Amino acid sequence: MNATPTEHLNDPRPVIVIGGGLIGVATLYELTSRDLPCLLLETRVGVAEETSFANGGMQTPSMPDPWNSPGVGHHLLESLFDPRSSMKLRWTAIPGLTLWGLQFLRNSVPSRHEATTVANYHLAAYSTRLTDEWRARAGLSYDYNNAGTLKVFETDASMDAASMLAERLSRHGLRYEILDKAGVISAEPQLAAIRERIVGGLKFPDDRTGDARQFTQSLAARATASGGVIRTGTQVLRILSEGGRAIAVETNAGIIPARAVVLATGTTAPVLAGSHGIRLPIAPAKGYSYTVDASPLGSEMIRIPVIDDVMHAAVVPIGSRLRFVGTAEFAGQNKQIDPVRVDNLKSLFHRLFPHLVERIDLSGGSAWAGLRPMSADGRPIIGASPLPGLWLNCGHGHLGWTKAAGSAKLLADLMQDRATDIDPAPYAYGRRHAHG
Repeated sequence: MNATPTEHLNDPRPVIVIGGGLIGVATLYELTSRDLPCLLLETRVGVAEETSFANGGMQTPSMPDPWNSPGVGHHLLESLFDPRSSMKLRWTAIPGLTLWGLQFLRNSVPSRHEATTVANYHLAAYSTRLTDEWRARAGLSYDYNNAGTLKVFETDASMDAASMLAERLSRHGLRYEILDKAGVISAEPQLAAIRERIVGGLKFPDDRTGDARQFTQSLAARATASGGVIRTGTQVLRILSEGGRAIAVETNAGIIPARAVVLATGTTAPVLAGSHGIRLPIAPAKGYSYTVDASPLGSEMIRIPVIDDVMHAAVVPIGSRLRFVGTAEFAGQNKQIDPVRVDNLKSLFHRLFPHLVERIDLSGGSAWAGLRPMSADGRPIIGASPLPGLWLNCGHGHLGWTKAAGSAKLLADLMQDRATDIDPAPYAYGRRHAHG
């Protein structure tokens, strides 16, 4: 908006937020809390029906490193021939990923990867603290758990590498504990069954878990109670501009004037921005989850999310359920569920908790896949776009829930030309290296 608040006191047009996932609803909540008239438009029948529906359920400032780590190109080439690879590239996706893929690889050099890791950590830590504040202030209910997360290792080399990253991030505020075998089992007693395989672990006390869909729905209810409006079943066809400024959106139900437009649509953001010559380097990375009823475990219920370093996947307790999450698949806009990827997640539970397998009906769970919006350099795009009046809050990748609250507040501060709590430069549209 880039205007003083008094300039808009008599402006009847709303700020239009496009996208009803975690990022869009968090943006709606933050803007509405500032007494701005806001309208959120969502294509689906409700909020959190796409990537936010059954995501990993974790808020993890401890995992800010982007997926394009040095050497990722070799790993992706190998994955073409390995159906069980933790990060899988599909042949059919290659033509559509060529330009983005080159940028992805270019940003994997150590210096850029390190800069993005640090930038992601600052936003993630800020955002997780803010989420706790929102939860307390708004009375949000979403199976919240503040036990932290536990990463387990089977070799000293892998544990040393993870410890080095944690140590580097500790200079920026990350808290972590190095645990020996006994410490790991003390943190999660159900890991005693694989005692012989474990060499140690890292515990991150400031990570959080819960049901991201319930969080989004609860936040949406608070936003509408404060005057925000959510219109579902409404597809935005294009953003309209006049005099070099975004002034409205065209939907399947007609044209809606706007004082400002916020693009928070995940993997479809590049299409809407592209008609104005704004190139957003965002590609879909499919993630999977498998959720089972864990109530039969009773007192043996897993206490803390356990992240397996070998499979790059996790078992996450969410209320009386367990969610197995992980893997990344570059397959374009294809949201079909590959049974092999789901079997991978089930085998994770077998690996970590073999003694509990018979206690849970693994065949009766719910499989899900969603498309994470991955930016080419691994950090989100937050702030003004080259088109005045159009604002960006997209490209959050695998850390959407972790960064949602902080991204919303950062964006709102920028829109109102207020001082920001963290440096916005690393997430700006025109940042160095973001586009190659």
